[in-house]
Amino acid sequence: MHRTTPKHALTVCAAALAAATCAFPTDNSPKVLVLIEAPHTFVLRGQEMSVHARAIRVVGTDTMDVPNVDFAWASGSGTLATVTQDCCGYATITGVNSGLVDIVASAVNFNQATAGDLSLRVANPLEIDSVRPRIIRYGGLLRVYGIGVDSIFLASMGAADLIPYPFSAVRDSASGYASITYWVPPPATTSNLFYLGAGVFGFADSLTGVLPFDIFEPNDTIPATIDLDAGGPWPQLPFILFFNPALAFEQTPRGEEAADWFDFITADSTSDYTFFINYPSAGDTSGTRTFLLDSLYFTAGNYFGRDSADFAGSDFLRCKGFEFSPIEAARESSIVALHGLPSHSMHVVTFFQQAQRYGLTVIKGYVTTDPRIKADRYEENDFCHYADFGNRNLGGVAAFSDTLTIDNPFDVDWLRVTVPATQTIRIVTDSRPFPAEVDTSDIDLYVLTVPNSGTGTTLTEVGSDVSAGSFSDVSVTAPASPAQTSYYIAVIDFAGVPTRYSLCFQRALIPPTACTPIAASSAPAPAPSLAAARSRRARLERRAHVQPFGASMTTPRRRAGSIFDPLHSPRP
Repeated sequence: MHRTTPKHALTVCAAALAAATCAFPTDNSPKVLVLIEAPHTFVLRGQEMSVHARAIRVVGTDTMDVPNVDFAWASGSGTLATVTQDCCGYATITGVNSGLVDIVASAVNFNQATAGDLSLRVANPLEIDSVRPRIIRYGGLLRVYGIGVDSIFLASMGAADLIPYPFSAVRDSASGYASITYWVPPPATTSNLFYLGAGVFGFADSLTGVLPFDIFEPNDTIPATIDLDAGGPWPQLPFILFFNPALAFEQTPRGEEAADWFDFITADSTSDYTFFINYPSAGDTSGTRTFLLDSLYFTAGNYFGRDSADFAGSDFLRCKGFEFSPIEAARESSIVALHGLPSHSMHVVTFFQQAQRYGLTVIKGYVTTDPRIKADRYEENDFCHYADFGNRNLGGVAAFSDTLTIDNPFDVDWLRVTVPATQTIRIVTDSRPFPAEVDTSDIDLYVLTVPNSGTGTTLTEVGSDVSAGSFSDVSVTAPASPAQTSYYIAVIDFAGVPTRYSLCFQRALIPPTACTPIAASSAPAPAPSLAAARSRRARLERRAHVQPFGASMTTPRRRAGSIFDPLHSPRP
């Protein structure tokens, strides 16, 4: 730093007659002030900071600089900070120990001038001043305040690492004061927050209490209502309408099932939405069941919906009020992307038996886990009633062939076809993997009668192929009466592997003609091993139906008679 040498004032002594003395002039004006200019109001321990003092005189309503002033510097506590006078109004402050200290600059020979006072904080590179709130639930936001706390890269409470809240870290460059926000997930416990920064670690001084349930409790019999039209948490990411990765399935009495229930409401049911629920921490999720539906209420101690309720679920599905339980591998998450909503209210309810952390997200848009695999032209068809209209209802066409997609793990596609009496329809599926990729997909094919209250027809499985791999072949012959019969074609992702697949069918009088799926590609992937596919499926089936070692084998006491009991009606 270039500093100019001060011009010292020359004192002229005029001898008057018998005068024989000469002295440095003193200004007794009370209107002289000393100002201290500093780049920051804090200094780190062991570091130096240069500051500058200048004197000003108040003239009416204005001020003017007073030149050629020397300053005397002093520290309010030499154990906290020292100050060394330099040239030309400058001084160097050195931080010694953490604390608050006053640095004072006085104008020499201005007896009544107001001294300059710099309130300074000496701090370590990372110091936590406070953690708020003092008591918090799982899924709540905990804010940390102090010097350099925005540089924390790991914070934890008990056995749980806290989850940084995006875009929350801020710092004031002048004071060094910063803050950062975290989600508190289970299994965090009441404790002093532990932090780890660049070469710095320690504990917050204050104790933070953690209550063992999340911010939406109680939401088992009354839903937590979330207004999607209110916008999401971050203007930088407007497509995220709801996001909380730190929610909790609380501990339940042994053998009993509890529930978390959310009702997402919106005036915009025509846009695309994607719902995510995931269980990111290790634990037993074998007894966890998640359902997504548009009609749900709680009465008389149970859950019910409309008679024709449709819903997607990890345990079973409902189609027009009837249960459909295809075989699926165990899952650690549920992702449902919808091309438009069936109503202005979508319910997400999860039943659980074990304490577990989970996350819940709603995104405006159609999201797929593999960006290469997009929604096919038959979406939306995750619910069976969508197959009753639009291009999903193939009517009485004699032949069909097209490429569809399992666009997210455990996706389901519903189509509808009508077959004249006594005629046979043959339906075939096969995967279409990308070139040079091993095919690990495993989709199953089901054919079911379309429920019809007028004829007493229920949702009845009339054919299926659940063999290993994605090649399926099912033939169904329509009965002699009525004149034609409508069927649902349900394609189920057993393994949780998104894939493109081809589906074709053809009907004719006996015998049925051949149906050849669309070829995989001009550069086919390596042929999958049927033995490997069978082994993989057997492994996934065991995982889906066998309790983990050490888990309770007690059958959970579910709410018999509710919409989530596959043996009972959706209405009381």
